[in-house]
Amino acid sequence: MIGYQLTAYGPPASHTIATLPDIVVGPGQVLIRNEAIGLNFPDALMVQGKYQKRPEPPFVPGRDCAGTVIAVGEGVTGFKIGDPVVAQVFSGAFAEQVAAPVERVFHRPSGVSAIDAAGAATVFNTAFVAVSIRANVKAGDRVVVTGAAGGVGAAAVQLAANLGAHVVGIVSSEEKAELVRCCGAERALVIAVRDEEALKDVFKNEVRRAWSDDRGADVIIDTVGGAMFQAGLRGLGFAGKLVIVGFASGDIPAAKANYLLYNNLTVMGAPLDIHFDEALDRMRDGAAWWLGLLAQGKAQANVTAVLPFERLMQGLQDILDRKVAGKLVVQTGAVV
Repeated sequence: MIGYQLTAYGPPASHTIATLPDIVVGPGQVLIRNEAIGLNFPDALMVQGKYQKRPEPPFVPGRDCAGTVIAVGEGVTGFKIGDPVVAQVFSGAFAEQVAAPVERVFHRPSGVSAIDAAGAATVFNTAFVAVSIRANVKAGDRVVVTGAAGGVGAAAVQLAANLGAHVVGIVSSEEKAELVRCCGAERALVIAVRDEEALKDVFKNEVRRAWSDDRGADVIIDTVGGAMFQAGLRGLGFAGKLVIVGFASGDIPAAKANYLLYNNLTVMGAPLDIHFDEALDRMRDGAAWWLGLLAQGKAQANVTAVLPFERLMQGLQDILDRKVAGKLVVQTGAVV
């Protein structure tokens, strides 16, 4: 088979395709013939050695894949050869075959393509953790999503909207605003201010204006960090919750405890991977839910481009350069 095997960390352009031995499935694993690969911001960090976990090279990176089961390991139940599946692994997805731990493999409904499933896996699982497990969003809640045109942001908008929440998306351009409205946001606010103090005022005023009162948001899902995190705190109402998903800005912020105390606010993290270890049943229920929404046309993977395998690393660079709205997916096959 072919795949991208990292022999050393470096920028995306430094990694090339290699011929690798076919995989022998191990106990507790499902072997997948890979048909589509989803690209994510954490993948771009991983290949550079900037992700919080750094496997020792050589290894094949990549988180999201979808395809067909070609073998099952000892002890595996619930999957058989020929099943269409989607998987989210810690590494190994950037190849034609993937050996996935059974707990990270999910049945793919017939109405969901491999491309859409691969594009959705990490972002919808992350959004589910943030929206449902951590924030416990329910019908009628006021929810604001920052970076709402990004992969996790757009997924969070859709899940919150499907729960009956009133959703506002924060974006940086009108082009991105249109995508967010298509995802079910009642409003998309274009906020391009970068100065932290000015952003706090603009964010607070715009969020309150969105609902024509001074109550503020019940939940803010923050994918950006930095100044946007600080601004988000000002947009919360009484007993509001700010859920930290990531730091796309590259700036990891800190909250002042006295501000949280005086305004009765909660700040919480929404890490994805640990939930596969600590809340697997909920993750399985969540994956079945969002895959069902995709199959029914009640949510969309927002795949905006499908790349050939040899352009995978260029796709990661485009993500780093913030050239991508929606999701990039790579289709496996012969290298051109």
